Amino acid sequence: MVVHAARSADEWQEVVSRCFIPINFGSFEPGFTGRMDHLELDDSISISCVATDGHTVDRSERLAAHAEVDDLHLSLQVASRGTVRQGRRMVAVRPGSTSMYATDSPYYLDYSEPGQQQLIVQVSRAALDAPSEAVRGGLNRLTVPASDATRVFFTYALDLHRQGSFTRTSGAQAAAEVAKDLAATMIRASAEGTRVLPRTRGGLLRAIQDFVSVNLPRVRVDDIASEFFLSRRTVYHVFEEVGMTPSDYLRTRRLTVATARLADPALADVSIGEIAVSAGFDDATTFTRAFRREHGMTPREWRAGALAPELPIAS
Repeated sequence: MVVHAARSADEWQEVVSRCFIPINFGSFEPGFTGRMDHLELDDSISISCVATDGHTVDRSERLAAHAEVDDLHLSLQVASRGTVRQGRRMVAVRPGSTSMYATDSPYYLDYSEPGQQQLIVQVSRAALDAPSEAVRGGLNRLTVPASDATRVFFTYALDLHRQGSFTRTSGAQAAAEVAKDLAATMIRASAEGTRVLPRTRGGLLRAIQDFVSVNLPRVRVDDIASEFFLSRRTVYHVFEEVGMTPSDYLRTRRLTVATARLADPALADVSIGEIAVSAGFDDATTFTRAFRREHGMTPREWRAGALAPELPIAS
């Protein structure tokens, strides 16, 4: 991860040109500052968190005509509002909305409102396993519809960005493969208007983990198999990626939910049995046994420690 901070418009133009592509700027908010936290996974894909004061961006016809790359920008608007224009299309963006535009064609970004923040994935079209018709369709719309595939892709990109770096080159390569697979899945799903499955095991695992998060506490292994049109055996094979069985993964996620609820003062009067059932366990006995294996104490003992008032430090 490389962090670039700019205290002026000129400095920011240099940062953007170095990390992305050469662009022109129009208006700038007085006292403009900008910051880009830039994570390059490989030569074909990078993830950047961009935070700036208000400004406008113009990728002119002259600059686009000299483009040496075929990159797409897949952008999640995190804060503030703006508009994206390319060709004859213009779309408004607000927190939570996503846009997709090509860097080898002219475009205009109106980010003149203050407090701008975007998560931008720059990826080569040639590196995506997506039909050219699907890519063209996405560029014609400029927007990416909200869907499971969109959520999975941007959540994964954000998690990678928060991780910040990789201890081994192989880790970055694996992350890049999954990120490109999930980006292509999002584009294909947007074009087809139906559920589309990732094509790599890592991408499929990430989609399954998202499904579990959304459907806790009642999701079971059979639900995963049914949702993704897989056999139970294949589901178990996919989870070899993280070194555990799907049943172990579900148990771990349920324990995480239950542990948070045990530590919540607002739920102090809720029984252990109710906590267990609300987290997806069949009964208090099963929950207590799993909790003791994980934490070395019973849920009741853990809750007593978590909710105990802090003692004042003696002076």
